[in-house]
Amino acid sequence: MTQLQVVDIAHRFGRRGVLRGVNLRVGTGECAVLYGANGSGKSTLLSLLATRLRIQQGQCFLGDLDIQKHAEMARQRIILIGHHSHLYGHLTPLENLIFFRDIYRLDTTQDLLVQAITTVGLAPFIQQPIRWFSAGMKKRLSLARILVSHPDVLLLDEPYSALDHAGVVWINTVIDTFQKQGGLVVMASHDPERVAALDHTPWRLDAGILQPWVESNRC
Repeated sequence: MTQLQVVDIAHRFGRRGVLRGVNLRVGTGECAVLYGANGSGKSTLLSLLATRLRIQQGQCFLGDLDIQKHAEMARQRIILIGHHSHLYGHLTPLENLIFFRDIYRLDTTQDLLVQAITTVGLAPFIQQPIRWFSAGMKKRLSLARILVSHPDVLLLDEPYSALDHAGVVWINTVIDTFQKQGGLVVMASHDPERVAALDHTPWRLDAGILQPWVESNRC
């Protein structure tokens, strides 16, 4: 069983403290949802877990793996899908996934990449540069990376943005399937109504302090 454990993480940008002694434990098949106002530290915490920012204080473990000391190994098991798609507009969906596969040295055939693109509903556009794609289409292509890399941990920063109702239903299905297959999820969101369809544990980040969600909280 895989477990993500955050131990007393604190982080500052200059003189401004963003996270203060954050502790979190998420196990196999679980989804932790972080609520909080803009600037509360949600995106910063996800970036630390994804090793995009260096941990200044505290530790984070994926199983027995210290993700700070073994960042490259951790990146093979963690995927972050955030506000920025990190896709290349001049490339097609297939070319973007080939680039992703090669960067992460994945043992994945081109046929499986095509299958992933088909699964996320982008087969009719497989040969088109994605610069013309809607935000929702780009979100779908970003999520195709899950099907390609099979990570242990899925980090999602506001995953419902730019999605219509059908897109919300679809992404919840993707997340639910990922959980049932043993993956663990940490999500930052402002949309408790959309998250409600998922089996999840809600948390509240307020002034850099993480606490269990209570019903009186509002985003």
